Amino acid sequence: MEAIDQLEQSVRQLLDNQDKLKRQLTELQDQNESMRSELVRTHGELNALEQRYRALLAAHQMSGGTEGDRQRAKDHLSRIITQVNRAMEALKS
Repeated sequence: MEAIDQLEQSVRQLLDNQDKLKRQLTELQDQNESMRSELVRTHGELNALEQRYRALLAAHQMSGGTEGDRQRAKDHLSRIITQVNRAMEALKS
């Protein structure tokens, strides 16, 4: 009889541990999803900041940078315009 009681107690403990682990898993999954969402949000912000930085850098180079900076900015803009023109021609075909 004592062995059955011990077995029953062990089974209860195992079931309790299983319930605790299920709750813990759910909590960790929620945390993971929250962190993933935060990562996606901050990645988007980082991309936006990088674009703003590039725009400000180009503006600086064109307005008050050194002659080399201005020339690099002009060359870069010329390449962009060429790419846009090629894309427009490709779309017309």
